[in-house]
Amino acid sequence: MESVLKPQKRQSDSWYKEPWLLLVVGGPLTVVVASLFTGYVAFSGADKVVAEDYYKQGLMINKDIQRDAKARELRLSANLSLHASQHLIRVEVSGSGDLPQQIQMSLANASPQATKVTEIVHRIPLIRVAPGVYEGELKQTSNISDSSVKLFHIKLETTDWRLTGDWFEPEQKAAQLNASK
Repeated sequence: MESVLKPQKRQSDSWYKEPWLLLVVGGPLTVVVASLFTGYVAFSGADKVVAEDYYKQGLMINKDIQRDAKARELRLSANLSLHASQHLIRVEVSGSGDLPQQIQMSLANASPQATKVTEIVHRIPLIRVAPGVYEGELKQTSNISDSSVKLFHIKLETTDWRLTGDWFEPEQKAAQLNASK
């Protein structure tokens, strides 16, 4: 009868075989392993937060603002048209003041590849063929006349001024750029 009244001693397992150990140590251990893995991923593919030439880029912003202001002062506007069959872009610039012999045109668009989005920038020198009329060749930039390209960001620029804007469906319609107000 004495054995019934006395509780039996429980046979204890080793400390590492206790089921509560997984609850007490397992959660924090999982968090530590996950944070170490996250730290490795972050530092192995880290982007540079600050560009190496950040000071020059900051100065260029001021220069761009001044060139935009100069375009407003000259009341510049431009009409762009694409002649895909002739591989030609024609730009008619109007405004007050003298126009240069050559204008640099930059056309930027996203690549039509579905795997990743990359920006493609085409730089086309435009030569004056008549007063206020400039033309540039498209032979190197074959995908400009590609029907999958629907939008271009355009910059017409000289050392003194610049005009910017967007060109929707270049195959279908002409674009007009005006100095921003």
